[in-house]
Amino acid sequence: MSQMSIDLTQHLTEFQQQGVTCFPQQLDPTTVAQWQSVFQNQLADPPPNGNRRDTYQLIQKYPQLALPFVANAQVLDFLEILMGPFVSLEALAISATFPTPKARADGGIHWHRDMWAQVGRTTDYLPPNAVNVLNYFPHLQPAHGAFRYIPGSHRQSVFAIGDQAGKPHPQEQLLYPKMGDTMFIHSGLLHSGTGNSSHEMRYFISRFYAKCWYPRREETDILPIQSFVADAELQRDRRLMRLFGQDDLLLSRAGRSGSQLESETWQQWIAEDRRYKLTGEE
Repeated sequence: MSQMSIDLTQHLTEFQQQGVTCFPQQLDPTTVAQWQSVFQNQLADPPPNGNRRDTYQLIQKYPQLALPFVANAQVLDFLEILMGPFVSLEALAISATFPTPKARADGGIHWHRDMWAQVGRTTDYLPPNAVNVLNYFPHLQPAHGAFRYIPGSHRQSVFAIGDQAGKPHPQEQLLYPKMGDTMFIHSGLLHSGTGNSSHEMRYFISRFYAKCWYPRREETDILPIQSFVADAELQRDRRLMRLFGQDDLLLSRAGRSGSQLESETWQQWIAEDRRYKLTGEE
């Protein structure tokens, strides 16, 4: 998986202001090709009802591909900046939107926020309780349908009510990510997909990460994940253990806030975890 240089400070600023940021070409061609093969295996036939299909529990089916994918160091580094050392995988899923005639594709707008969103309380930036990390396939063109979002709506009382929930929004912006681009979406961002009027299927794979005290859709009581957690424990890698809910420091850290900025406290805890991994020192 690509580890090209990324300016995390610049992306943090964009995420805080816009509610979304994109790491261009973050996936290497081999990883892209592997996921394309999975998509073809999983989603060869259109669903009997509707034009979208979601597939979960991919780790159990494809552990050698899925586990390194959800544990990508570059992704986790940025997520820890956003959420602190509390990052846990809530779900890994594929979503496919099958081609439809343009008249039907025009009805593919569904404005929403993701789980655990907090909006309407303040216009100040609030760190997310969850972040959706998306990779689209193929390169999106207008016919495939854009990713629609309302910039800054994660820190505004902006809503799509009634008939507006299924229509273009006057404040929206459109994104057309390419294969290999990795998008990070604040759970409070008001966003939507678009219907697919092209002649090919549109996929995205979602890594949905939430703070580790939230429930999860991902089934973790399976051999590949239990083996992954056991290996992480042997390596003293708290971050990878935490990815699937193993965090013995959660309660003690939750009770140590209030003496300095939250982001500074997070940096100290992240440094502690890295030191423990390298030296075994608490």
